[in-house]
Amino acid sequence: MASKAKKSDKEMGADEQSERTVNPASRRPLVLVAVVLVSIIMVGSILLPSLSAIVSGMKASSSSADGSDVASSDSAAATTSSYMDQLDSRYSATASSLESKLEANPDDAASLINLANTYLTWGDMARNYASTDDEQAHVTDLLQKAEGYYDTYLASNDAKAAHVNRALCQYYLGDTDGAIAALEQFCAGTADYAPAWANLGMIYEDAGETDKATDAYNKALEVDPDDTCGMKSFVTSKLQSITSSDAATDTTADAE
Repeated sequence: MASKAKKSDKEMGADEQSERTVNPASRRPLVLVAVVLVSIIMVGSILLPSLSAIVSGMKASSSSADGSDVASSDSAAATTSSYMDQLDSRYSATASSLESKLEANPDDAASLINLANTYLTWGDMARNYASTDDEQAHVTDLLQKAEGYYDTYLASNDAKAAHVNRALCQYYLGDTDGAIAALEQFCAGTADYAPAWANLGMIYEDAGETDKATDAYNKALEVDPDDTCGMKSFVTSKLQSITSSDAATDTTADAE
């Protein structure tokens, strides 16, 4: 959930794991759902860059083969459309199956959280390749469904990763301020959950709040020194990136 863990929109960042249970083991019992959800949180941040690179490579290959700007553009569009179709084919079957289970048993918490995670992962991936108005509307619909299912789940289950993923839905839907407010409130009450701090840092950074992002990333390392949630590599990389960017800015300023 989890875990969205999840690079910024600018870097096409929230990993895909079984329950999007996120960062990112939907193959575990219901009693472990809250714990398993931890891995899905950084899905967008970790897996999406790799997927973006793959698709970019496919586009580049198409461009080279075509040898003309118009042909390469058409090929790139076709590749993106094909990838969107593949995503829809892959996740629609899973979502339909889970919705059928939930319809048969509205109290099936495992199917409910898996359904929320499925829509979040689906929408998170699709948003990076949506190029038409219809595709963007489709992404919005997927993320709104995820948001709604998280709300239903959280009404009776206080899972940490679900709270974070709910905030990520807001973030991916364009409500950055709302996502920050939700994560700040969550972290104030649950200060020992590293994925929440890592995602808060990611959103701060995307919003240009690098000082706050640095504090949040450092907090993620502080509350989980043994890297139980698997955030250390991601957070360390983000901190190094911020440090390098600051150093480059200082060098440019000195040169001027």
